[in-house]
Amino acid sequence: MNSRFKILIPFIVLLSISKCAFSQTPEPVFLASDRGLQKSEILKLQMRDDLKLTPAKFDSVMHIENEYKAEQRQILGNKAILADEKGKRLKALADKRTKALKSTSLDEAEIKRVEIYFLNR
Repeated sequence: MNSRFKILIPFIVLLSISKCAFSQTPEPVFLASDRGLQKSEILKLQMRDDLKLTPAKFDSVMHIENEYKAEQRQILGNKAILADEKGKRLKALADKRTKALKSTSLDEAEIKRVEIYFLNR
């Protein structure tokens, strides 16, 4: 009888350990894209706080800024345009962005803060 317990005890211990190991709930797995989305949301909230804008004003600023960045990328990525011409087009684009910002409900101080913020990024 003593030899039966010697065989059963390690088997029971092994079963209990494996049951404990597999019964734990796994930690949630975050994909890199999930972390990126979370990080972008955090950055947007931080940007809104830095600019001291309401959510509605911030949304309009971000819409204008995204359009500006897309057009800026097109100008800078075009190899057929000379550097002088690129400079002129970028200056015209910056003026267009300033006019778009003035057409929103932002006051002059907010517009200046937005321009300085995005200029330094």
